[in-house]
Amino acid sequence: MDKEKPRLSGVDNVQRTIAFSNSNTNLRTFPSRDPRVGTAPADSFSADHNNKNADDTAKNADDTAKNADDTAKNIDITEHLLSLEQVCTKYSVQVNAARPQDSFGLGNAQAAKLLVENGPNTLTPPKRKSALQKYIICLTSLFNLMLIASGILVYIVLAIDYKDNKANVYMGAILIGVAFLNAVIEWYQERKSENTLAALLQMIPPKTHVIRERKLESVQSADVVVGDVLFLRMGDKVPADCYVFAATDLKVDNSSLTGESEPQEREPGNTMRNPFEATNLAFNGTLAVSGSAYAIVVRTGDGTVLGQIAGLTAGEEKAESPMSHEIARFVRIIASVALLTAVVFFATGMGLYNDFAFSINFAIGTFVAFVPEGLPATVTMLLTIAAKRMAAENVLVKDLQGVETLGAITCLATDKTGTLTRNQMMVTNLWTNGTMYAATRAHNDIGESISSGNITGVREILLTSTLCCSVKFDRSDVPIDKRQLLGDATESGLVRFAFSRLTGDFDEVQAQHTKVFEIPFNSANKWMLSVHKLTHDNGPLTLMMKGAPERVLRLCSTILYQDRIIPLTD
Repeated sequence: MDKEKPRLSGVDNVQRTIAFSNSNTNLRTFPSRDPRVGTAPADSFSADHNNKNADDTAKNADDTAKNADDTAKNIDITEHLLSLEQVCTKYSVQVNAARPQDSFGLGNAQAAKLLVENGPNTLTPPKRKSALQKYIICLTSLFNLMLIASGILVYIVLAIDYKDNKANVYMGAILIGVAFLNAVIEWYQERKSENTLAALLQMIPPKTHVIRERKLESVQSADVVVGDVLFLRMGDKVPADCYVFAATDLKVDNSSLTGESEPQEREPGNTMRNPFEATNLAFNGTLAVSGSAYAIVVRTGDGTVLGQIAGLTAGEEKAESPMSHEIARFVRIIASVALLTAVVFFATGMGLYNDFAFSINFAIGTFVAFVPEGLPATVTMLLTIAAKRMAAENVLVKDLQGVETLGAITCLATDKTGTLTRNQMMVTNLWTNGTMYAATRAHNDIGESISSGNITGVREILLTSTLCCSVKFDRSDVPIDKRQLLGDATESGLVRFAFSRLTGDFDEVQAQHTKVFEIPFNSANKWMLSVHKLTHDNGPLTLMMKGAPERVLRLCSTILYQDRIIPLTD
């Protein structure tokens, strides 16, 4: 029985749809607003505003912030309590709240001056020990000290009676040499891993989008200064603490900072005193997981919340590994037993023979005999071999202590996505025009193979995957299959499928059919909508949609089935 389907108001024709399952979120009403602008005051402010009322209000806001919740009393940030006008005045920046993309931002000369005054937007690294200091630390471990002490005692025995203890020349050298060799191996492994890690971190310097002199530029995150106007999109890492003044369904992942598992919404306006609960603040180190926003940088480098937390933890000492703890405990037991035995034998020798030289020689020999000089070298070599085997599997071992700790694990709990797996999704099957197709050539895939990208139905899916998406590429000067995709894993999988099957150049298709309107995917609607300059029988614009099947089908009245467009029924 036919049933009338609800339609999107204000839209004449829904031409393309894609459905994918995502039904684990509660239903709520989608806010009606212009996604190009977001929720923001319809006024523009400039740095020229300098009135007494604004200064008084800012002072009152600062006083209020000082009495904020105890959880945030050590965090030096109050801008979330200020209005946009006050923030613009404080940082001498010009923004357009109604059309944030037309904001002036900072001048290039002004940004360069602030960069010199405040320094780069980077966290101060912890104080590093010199290579000599690190080697001395390795050398002065309890076991190595015991070996060195044993070697010295052997040479004392040699000095007491050189004629009868000539072999002690070699024994002392071996004991002391093993201690130094053990320290060299441990120091070299740690030094090598540190250099490798430092090289990896410097390979791809992070970049961000800023508006300066009404131009959207891509700059290194280290060059971002206080007052810069940032443009944040899904997949971007927030480079500094910033004040959000315009947003479109922006959600940020604060898990690395606050431990919150669910993405947090960010939008203009705020009623919370605690900066961690403020809805108009985005913090350095967090990740934009959906939507887009324009924001003013209010803290950089060590002044950010992340920088202040890093400063509080900078003095933490490195914990001792389980194996190091056990070895230290073993050395203390051996040293105690050896010392006690040496004293007993010295006392016995003096009582029986009353010969000091003979007794001390006997006692020292007994003490040295208790030292397992091969143990530290054996342990270090085994850990080094394990580290090399892990390196062959593309695992970077920062120091040998990491191998020790891994060997003591009985239960390992880890976040699978992006660690044990690659956080990548791929299209395996698609159903269109009444036919099931296999997107891959695996032996167990169900459906017909896709012989061409121009098959009716398949062509529409490829076009929707190409145009109706918010995935970004890290660069555009290399082939698409060599680029890194920044965005949602589901969307990235659709894009990979599209450029592998699409007839024509992927970049040219996007440039030819530009996007004129977009409603990003969100957990309330469970669909994404975009309008493109793509001519069809009823006009010059085409609306495309993708999302959860039940949500998309609710908005459709017809379906493409066996090359015919027929009414959609129950």
